Amino acid sequence: MKQYDYAGDFSEGLARIEVERKYGFINKTGKIVIPCQYNYAGDFSEGLARIQLTGKCGYINKTGKIIIPCQFDWAGDFSEGLAKIELKEKWGYIDKTGKIVISCQFDWAGDFSEDLARIIKNKKFGLKKYEFIEKTGKLVL
Repeated sequence: MKQYDYAGDFSEGLARIEVERKYGFINKTGKIVIPCQYNYAGDFSEGLARIQLTGKCGYINKTGKIIIPCQFDWAGDFSEGLAKIELKEKWGYIDKTGKIVISCQFDWAGDFSEDLARIIKNKKFGLKKYEFIEKTGKLVL
């Protein structure tokens, strides 16, 4: 029986594990399928998992191949084909090719759900004003 410093739930057939402060993934038989080599890793979502190397985030596929290079200050899971990313303290969205499809202009960004995402734009003096955008970036609510 293998021992891990941390083990997450299975997502899309793989579970995130941590061994000696590095993250990787196991399959349901307990076999390490992606070695523990990342400073951080998120769960798989829509076929990709976010990873962090050298302080930047990117995405790998289920074989461990880097699909989107580590270039973002932070990143979220893919939801409805888009993932939130942070660059220079502003949030935007990328598609599964890594192309920024909604520019980094928000003070905070949530995941897309039912074709809308909750965002905060122009946060001032600690006051938050939530709004909703479509996948085009257009404000709708």
